[in-house]
Amino acid sequence: MNAGKLKQLFPRISRDVLRLSAEAGEADIQSHDPGPAPFMEPNPGDGAVGKVPVQKGTGRKFFIRVTAIRTRLLDWDNLCEKYHVDLLRYASAGVFGDSPATTQIEVRQEKAQAGEREEVRLEVFEV
Repeated sequence: MNAGKLKQLFPRISRDVLRLSAEAGEADIQSHDPGPAPFMEPNPGDGAVGKVPVQKGTGRKFFIRVTAIRTRLLDWDNLCEKYHVDLLRYASAGVFGDSPATTQIEVRQEKAQAGEREEVRLEVFEV
């Protein structure tokens, strides 16, 4: 495809892309073989991974603190604490649930210090 056609299709195309497409040439683009089509895995569904009953819990009360340590702080609705709490539930094989009657969840953010690694810290306390 020539540079004029590329500029027409993509008005904001960069000079580098134009240069690279000119270097590749029409023959290289037309002879590109993408190979076999990728294999799509079957949909496993939305069910639980294992057969361990993790929703019930033991009736004991827990406090879970989810602390995100990040170089750039996120909006509160982007922290995804549910994902982390669900991982804890599955890893604990049903020791605790996430019902508001038995589990209190606190979400916090901290700014990472220079050179500090970003991480999500999960702390579980029995109350």
